[in-house]
Amino acid sequence: MTRRTWIGLASTALGLVVVLAYLNFATNVVSLPKMLALMLAFAIGPVAIFGVLEIYRELAPGSPGPMLRAGTVFLVIAFALLNLMLVVQQSIFIPYRETMRGTTDEALKDSMRLVFQGVNQVQLGIDVSFDIFYSLGLVLVSLVLIRTTRFGMVLGIYGAVVATGLLILNMATFPTPPAEAGLFDLGPYTGLWWLVLIFGGRITGRRRGKRHQAQPDPAA
Repeated sequence: MTRRTWIGLASTALGLVVVLAYLNFATNVVSLPKMLALMLAFAIGPVAIFGVLEIYRELAPGSPGPMLRAGTVFLVIAFALLNLMLVVQQSIFIPYRETMRGTTDEALKDSMRLVFQGVNQVQLGIDVSFDIFYSLGLVLVSLVLIRTTRFGMVLGIYGAVVATGLLILNMATFPTPPAEAGLFDLGPYTGLWWLVLIFGGRITGRRRGKRHQAQPDPAA
């Protein structure tokens, strides 16, 4: 296999790992060891940025306009904000939980709860910033996909609809997250978009490669 093939396989494997990790964090299906969970959480942003740049490389030849460039920039900013949000979130949650478990002083616990409620709004605000850039980037890239293949059209419509709904719900319930406000959290459904994009991209890429190999060389 060529170096480009190895890079593609590695990026696909890493992409699948972080998308599945994100879906697991959103649904709490599997309980992971603390250190492993932190490593996976903090890897989501950097790996996703690499994946977004790979998607840009694949789509850029057929989409020379500004829409793909803007969508790529928005997603890169979004995943940098996601990393910031997760680091700040865990920097708040970990000492709070350790303090609450390590004391029986009810007065101290009440004080910690008040402090936590105030400080926790910081990571929630960063989370909303992530959702804004993430939703807009996803909509723009999805609109680019609609203009490619039949597969891209279906995936693009799905992504644009889900991302638009995610943005609307976050704005409607700000500063409270939609799930905590009693509404539907569409975030995990955007994770499905990434899963389908990764699998579909590998499958269509292999098909294009096979068709290219099957074509006779006109110079032969």
